[in-house]
Amino acid sequence: MTSKMIRLLFKTSKWSPTADEWLRAANTVSSVERCRIAEFVYKRDAKHSLAGRLMMRSVFASITSRSPEGFELERDGSGKPYLPTPPPSLQHYSFNVSHAGDYAVFVGSHDGSVGVDVMKVELRRNTDLETFFSHMERQFTPDEWAVIRAPSDRQGQLFNFYRNWCLKESFVKAIGTGLKFGLQRIEFNLGVVGDKSTECSTTTVAVDGDIDDSYVFEEYFYDGHIVAVTLIPSSTCYLATASDLKIVQFNDLCVSENLYHDPEYFSNFDKKQEAPGR
Repeated sequence: MTSKMIRLLFKTSKWSPTADEWLRAANTVSSVERCRIAEFVYKRDAKHSLAGRLMMRSVFASITSRSPEGFELERDGSGKPYLPTPPPSLQHYSFNVSHAGDYAVFVGSHDGSVGVDVMKVELRRNTDLETFFSHMERQFTPDEWAVIRAPSDRQGQLFNFYRNWCLKESFVKAIGTGLKFGLQRIEFNLGVVGDKSTECSTTTVAVDGDIDDSYVFEEYFYDGHIVAVTLIPSSTCYLATASDLKIVQFNDLCVSENLYHDPEYFSNFDKKQEAPGR
């Protein structure tokens, strides 16, 4: 079996939607999704959420040859989106989205269960490194902390921190538990990367102290962000193909040709501040 994994990355920070784009996008998603997106205080978060939904629906449409509006999406107990009544071609399709920093990301596969996480490699506002690390101390094992703190510079430590964090997030998404799965039960052995590396596929994991090679991990280092993907293959014959993280823009996606009927949906969005402090 060869991988049919789809990996899409949308730079939402550079998307300044026109009224037509926003209303076409709004017409693509469900009323529940529209209401949830309208509740965001900042444009940044609304764009993140809508971009994730558009990528999902665009991929579903390409697989099924149906319109992107024609899919009902719900969330499970851990908040992961799913199709309650998938068409035959999506019966065993696993997908996941994440967003942070400047990007929203989508991953989907017919070959097993997937999880994805993206983070920008930066320190949170008004927080020093030691305070930040102390708040996260219980999320990593002593060996992981040794790797995180190994670089002599702050940026190197943040890079190793977010590699581990994104891998853990993608892992618990793939297994379907969310963060209620004790993160110290998972210990990653990070694959070696160079200063100019853009991806890594050699990271391994131990679960409850035992190395488990049934998982496939992909990491991408792009534009100051880290994307981590976990795949639990559905076949022991799984063969990973060349990785392909595809950068997409609004016009690359399959979106409704019709405008949502209420123009205030865009004007209410357009009045909002882009992000805190901006």
